Amino acid sequence: MQQYDFNRFENQAGDFYLLEARVAFGHLEKIKDKKIVYLQAEEPNRFLSPDPYFRGDNYDTYFYKILTICPYTAKWLNKIHGTNRWEVVFRPINEEKVPPKAEKKYDVIYVGGIFSKEISGILRTLRKFNYRFVARSKNKYVTDRDVTYKEKMKLLSETKIAVVYGLLVANGKWLRAAWSTPNIEENEAFSALPKRTWYNWLWSFVSTKEYIIPQFKTRAVETAASQTLMLCRRDPWNVIEKWYTPDVDFVYYDEGRLEEKLREILADWHTGKYQKLIENAYQKTMREYTTKAFFEKYLKDLV
Repeated sequence: MQQYDFNRFENQAGDFYLLEARVAFGHLEKIKDKKIVYLQAEEPNRFLSPDPYFRGDNYDTYFYKILTICPYTAKWLNKIHGTNRWEVVFRPINEEKVPPKAEKKYDVIYVGGIFSKEISGILRTLRKFNYRFVARSKNKYVTDRDVTYKEKMKLLSETKIAVVYGLLVANGKWLRAAWSTPNIEENEAFSALPKRTWYNWLWSFVSTKEYIIPQFKTRAVETAASQTLMLCRRDPWNVIEKWYTPDVDFVYYDEGRLEEKLREILADWHTGKYQKLIENAYQKTMREYTTKAFFEKYLKDLV
């Protein structure tokens, strides 16, 4: 989110504070009498944290408007608070930092941390191909660690396919954090979590079972802007479809069938079958999902 550079538009909008990414909420006390707009990119995962300074529940009422990337959390919290404070927005990309079209050097790429058993499995699958794995994690199979944003985008543009896994996982303390949130079961994003019972509470301290929660990641829009094919894991929510259309802008793969789908796509790559999807996603992103488009749609005429 450091790449958005919304300061470019400050003289074209009304009088309000725009806060992005994670906030030291205590600083809001100094400006709480002002109009504050918060670009909330930590939903729904903030409810998986036991840290109140990350969650920020007690500060939600400080914001005039909360622009969230989670449609389920927006619906849930607006209902609870009897308000329309939460507005669902797309994840933008700075049009000034989109890489030029590049020759494809690699088969497949994944950008992100290794935070679950499924992602570890993705990594094992990618190793069978001419792959790139971009992460901060210390892992011998990570090919590009601690790269700059520009370097990451260049790698994306040089790869045929990007796996755009759009899920969070929860077990143990993350489950208990979610259960501690009143009415969390009414948030559709958490519909795959088990119910809180005395047995499940005790079991959460020893179980390693992982439960999935949807979150639309930056890697999808970055992939589309890099003119690389989005290969998305199908799940019970498929939240990506709010912004992109399957088999028009991207391709799905099913859990456990990533290798099969990669081989299928690569076998057909020479036919140009997937170039139309890449072009569709790129054109849609540059037309509708840039930071300039975001400013025009959500901030320029904010009242």
